[in-house]
Amino acid sequence: MSAAYYQPQQSVMYYIQKADGSMIQHYGPAKAPSHVARAPRQLARAPSHPALSQVARAPTQLARAPSQRQLARTPIPTHLVPINTGLPTAASMVVTPTMDDDSQEDPTEGFGPSMLGVRTTVDEPLSASQAIEVLQAGNRRFVQGDIKAGGLCQDKRRALASHGQRPVATVIGCADSRCPVEQLFDARPGDLFVLRNAGNTCTHAEGSMVGSVEYSVLNLETKMILVLGHTGCGAIMGATKLFMERSAQKYMEMTYRKDAQESTDRSTEASESEQPPQPCGCKKGSTLLGLLDALVPVAQQACIELGGGSTEEIAAHAVKVNVWRTINFLLSYSLIIREKVASGEVELQGAVYNMRSGAVEFLGKSPKQEKLLNHDGHVVPSMGGLARQMS
Repeated sequence: MSAAYYQPQQSVMYYIQKADGSMIQHYGPAKAPSHVARAPRQLARAPSHPALSQVARAPTQLARAPSQRQLARTPIPTHLVPINTGLPTAASMVVTPTMDDDSQEDPTEGFGPSMLGVRTTVDEPLSASQAIEVLQAGNRRFVQGDIKAGGLCQDKRRALASHGQRPVATVIGCADSRCPVEQLFDARPGDLFVLRNAGNTCTHAEGSMVGSVEYSVLNLETKMILVLGHTGCGAIMGATKLFMERSAQKYMEMTYRKDAQESTDRSTEASESEQPPQPCGCKKGSTLLGLLDALVPVAQQACIELGGGSTEEIAAHAVKVNVWRTINFLLSYSLIIREKVASGEVELQGAVYNMRSGAVEFLGKSPKQEKLLNHDGHVVPSMGGLARQMS
């Protein structure tokens, strides 16, 4: 118990707050009980008050603490404690308990509801619409600099370690170090199931990207799959440059058809060091060049939609084209994802992150979704093979 105040007199009354928050009256001598905090020496004398003298003459049978109902009607003479003394009044000591976690936060205001302060299997999966609201709210905080996702206390770390995952959404993002998915959505550990590679793309169905998305849908019960591109993507720019170089070479061959055979013979005899430089410093036959080669159809489609343009203009539009391409690929070649989307249990949407502003533009569903839900993806595409047809 802690004392509300103490005024040494010949016979005084104390208000004492119990551990359960209730208040009791205590009558006693000028010397305070050991459990009552003594006021500073210079504050020991308080101005006299008529009520206090009457309390001193109170009958002995009133020394018992009143009931809770009586106490509720008893005014607390807080004037006996001087202002700005540092000694709290009884009224100031009655504090309503508050939670320092986000367990009851609204999905649109924070991270989504969580019983243990972090997302675990104790919580119910969020619907696709709830997940989008959480992502949008998190990005608004990121843009405004109102970051809430800090370090986790020990209890929350234990909760994550003791229980399984229950993330808000699955996000396919780019490996670009300037686009940290968790930070730009102001997410904590356990909030997002994130998959990243160069170009936020799926180029072959037998890879880990598609399998990981299927795992999140089946086992983690995420209802929202978000494919997130970003401005200034290096992989898209490299693929666009490769497309432009090949287009220029093809144009030259068509224009100077008479010299095509001679040009082909010369290029065959040329050594690798004499070959024209490849985008991103790639060498002929490298895996990186294979990755960019698989993204060339994206740049080609962007060029067609724009009706031409500079390398920068085509690459900028290709970012959005690539988001749709990845979504269309998942719908076409993953039976699990296609069935979940067709049933309405899962949503597959796209978005683009603007590195300059920090804002995420949510694009919604693919324009081809309805058509692709009826697609029979029994043929498994391989790197650089049938995947090109999904642009």
